[in-house]
Amino acid sequence: MIEPFAMLLALLPLIGYLLILGSIRVLGQTLVTTGSRDIAALGVAISGLVAIGPMELFFPNAAATVFGPWVWVALIAFYSLLVALVALTSTPKLVIYGRTPDELYKPLLAASQRIDSKAKAIDGLRVHLPSVGVHFRLDGYRDVDFAQVIAFEPGVPSRVWAKLLAGLRDELQELPAPATRHGHVMLLFAGLLIGILLWQGIGNSEQVVQGFREWLWR
Repeated sequence: MIEPFAMLLALLPLIGYLLILGSIRVLGQTLVTTGSRDIAALGVAISGLVAIGPMELFFPNAAATVFGPWVWVALIAFYSLLVALVALTSTPKLVIYGRTPDELYKPLLAASQRIDSKAKAIDGLRVHLPSVGVHFRLDGYRDVDFAQVIAFEPGVPSRVWAKLLAGLRDELQELPAPATRHGHVMLLFAGLLIGILLWQGIGNSEQVVQGFREWLWR
């Protein structure tokens, strides 16, 4: 049986992540971000699960007896640096929530033409920028409102990615809201998790407080 505080700690960041993405998709909005930021957001979402899992398993009890709760600051800093390392060393890409690959292709082409006026479409999935020497490709499933923009060539300058990000955001703002809204499953799952937390927390408030004290002070 999982303790009420451990469940609260594990699920709260994940619930926030699901609510934000689910609301964006249900409301017909579009979120365009970088792959690094997407990894960082996912790192925050699973931080509670990491806290009650690997951090508990490898908790430095000897250091905790000396530094007390401050040992959690070191663990959080270590986890943050680990997430930052993964985010910064990941393959550069753009991540789009709220639009299917088919809906994104024309805005991607228009955004690419802002960078290179000679940019042209290739087979409905790729865009070639001859002046820059880059091929961009849309990666995703046809009926899923999530896609990634990936470059075939390695070492694409960060300024090109920044211009593509800004241009794609501008182009997508001019599009009407999608006819088919997604994200209901995310919100339903978040609501289910909230219900579990309320069921566990309301009747066990003293255990939650006691669990927090035991978790903080070792």
